[in-house]
Amino acid sequence: MNVEKLLDQIEDIIDAGSKVPFSNKTGIEADAVRDIITQIRTNLPAELTQAKSVLADRNNLLVKAKNEAVNAVTSAQEKSRALISTAEDRVRDLVLKTENYSKNKIEEAENQARRIIEEANEEAKSIRATAQMEASAMVESSEIVIQSKATAEMYVRSAQEDATSMLEGAKAQAENVINAANEQAARTMEDARVRADEAIDKANKWSAEIRVAAGDFIEEIMEKANTAIGNSYNEIQAARASIRGVTSRVETPEEVAATEE
Repeated sequence: MNVEKLLDQIEDIIDAGSKVPFSNKTGIEADAVRDIITQIRTNLPAELTQAKSVLADRNNLLVKAKNEAVNAVTSAQEKSRALISTAEDRVRDLVLKTENYSKNKIEEAENQARRIIEEANEEAKSIRATAQMEASAMVESSEIVIQSKATAEMYVRSAQEDATSMLEGAKAQAENVINAANEQAARTMEDARVRADEAIDKANKWSAEIRVAAGDFIEEIMEKANTAIGNSYNEIQAARASIRGVTSRVETPEEVAATEE
């Protein structure tokens, strides 16, 4: 049994102990604890020896790993340097070969380009000469056709522009006429409405004035009629009184009534 388990047993004995009343002390089996302590002392050197052996093995493993790592790094660096050197040598050879090849190809291309340019120049001269001859022969006939087409196209464009301009002008003029007609109609209707209102007002006023004048005229006629009747009545009465004074005749009530009627 190792030391760790023996220490666990001591803890179990302490936990199983009984509390001493009125104190913080605990009663445990002393003999059992002493027996476990003896076992610990017996096993402790073996545990320490084992721990030292494990520690030594660990250190040896660390040293071995470090040495292997250093060797691996050193070997990798040497391989890397060797590979880099080999690669640089190959690159130099490739660059030299490429430069030589490029120079040769460039020279060949330049020579071929010169030949092509010379041949093209010669062919171009021949083509230009032929074209000039054909153009001179065609210029007279083609020039008339070109001028005719140009003139026709000019006339067509001019006619189209004139038509477009006339159409736009007509549209604008029509819109102006319509707008002017609408405005004139609105003004005429407004003027007619105002005149109608004024005529109606004048007619109403004239009618009222006629009614008032007619009433005044009738009233005046009636007044004159009343006055004339009154005057006639007074004249009749005066005449009767005059007659009565001349004749001294007394009229009976029936005669007076007949006279008044």
